[in-house]
Amino acid sequence: MPNEYKRNEKQLSESEEKYKLILENVNDLITIINENLEHEYINEKAYFDLLGYSKEDIIGKTPLTPLHPNDVKKALKTLREGFKFGEGRNEMRVRHKDGHYLWLENKGKTFIDVDGKKKAILISRDITERKTAEQKLKESETKYRLISENANDLIFILKQNLDIEYVNKRPLLKLTGYSIEEVIGKRALNYIHLDDAKEALNKFYKAFDNEGHGTIEARLKHKNGNFVYVEINGSLFHNEKGEPRALLITRDITVRKKAENVKIEEYKKLEELSQIKSESIMKASHELKTPLTSVYAASQFLLKNFKEQLGEEVLNFIEIIYRGSQKLRQLIENLLDASRLESDELKLNLRDENLVEILNGCISDLKQWADKRKVNVKADLPDQIILEVDRIRIEQLIINILSNAIKFTPPNGNVIIELNDSEKYVEISIRDTGIGLTKKEKEKLFQKFGKIERVGKQLDIETEGTGLGLYISKEIVELHKGKILVKSQGRNKGST
Repeated sequence: MPNEYKRNEKQLSESEEKYKLILENVNDLITIINENLEHEYINEKAYFDLLGYSKEDIIGKTPLTPLHPNDVKKALKTLREGFKFGEGRNEMRVRHKDGHYLWLENKGKTFIDVDGKKKAILISRDITERKTAEQKLKESETKYRLISENANDLIFILKQNLDIEYVNKRPLLKLTGYSIEEVIGKRALNYIHLDDAKEALNKFYKAFDNEGHGTIEARLKHKNGNFVYVEINGSLFHNEKGEPRALLITRDITVRKKAENVKIEEYKKLEELSQIKSESIMKASHELKTPLTSVYAASQFLLKNFKEQLGEEVLNFIEIIYRGSQKLRQLIENLLDASRLESDELKLNLRDENLVEILNGCISDLKQWADKRKVNVKADLPDQIILEVDRIRIEQLIINILSNAIKFTPPNGNVIIELNDSEKYVEISIRDTGIGLTKKEKEKLFQKFGKIERVGKQLDIETEGTGLGLYISKEIVELHKGKILVKSQGRNKGST
């Protein structure tokens, strides 16, 4: 028996040493207190590392002393209830020896020691980081809730099933007439116009699936049955539990939509007026063309066959009639072409043509006029370039641009025509040493009726015209799937 007793005593001693070693090396604070609320034991290393206190600072003293003044009452209640019911738990602030406070989570259980006295063992863990994060989150939530409640825009938070989880009160009442209680927990689509609901549903689910964001316009239902146009900007986020949520910023765009609708109606009216104008021009031009052709043909016939028999005064009148009718014919053709372009009735008759032959023909047609104006027309052309074009329209295009170059080039100036063929495109370049173009003139150059009032009259340049020639030229180029460009360094620096 003595040997067995000694063996048991040794085992108990070893067990005590083992558990003591464990207690002394854990990071959590281990405390034993009696019913008088006095410390009887602490694991000193953990206390010193966490709070800076030694055993002498703590043993025999109450655990209430280092607590934050605001937590003492709550701690005392927890300790008394713990001794009464056998266990307890709380969170409180404990002062470090240097004066700052740490948050501790405390769990306690009572037990009876070898002398039959009730004691409590407390395990305390540092939760300062968690409490600091919670406090920051709380402050952040308070701040953003304050912003949300005072925002003019309506802000929704939706669950993944599209139930409304949050909405800011004041804008909700102002925009829809509903109270928060009437919409929280309800489906968001219940408040969107039926015609807009499908698009909204697709966008919402797409956002949840792809974690994306998007914008839609929809009609939001007012409590009185009317609808309000809104723009909804949505983004996906995850709450503190990791659950997906949609944040919808909803803005009233009723005024903007009304303005857009007015604009659309006005545009329709303008289109109708433009159509009426085009039809009127087309009709008037056709009606003018027949008698004008007779006048032009008659004056041409007289000049060709009776020039010698006519007196000088009569001849001058016939020449005036001929030149005037020639200008009117060109004006009417331009008006008809502009009307055809507006109504998409101008069709191309495409065939393989030699561009060099077309250019030489246009140069020949304008040579007499260029010589009269003392403008040198030079051409650097290859022997042949075959391209599928509408010959009549390309001739019209070249004549328009080349005549403009001659017209706005002072005497003794030059107009240079070049033709380059690459694998991707054919480039026709008409460059002059004329009066050039300003930035504003270049912007206006190819507009319909974009006639430019330039300084030509000082240089013996006739500036009369309708402003249709270059507009028609641009349209002809684009009908051929091409581009027309203009370059000029400014006034009196020529143009290309």
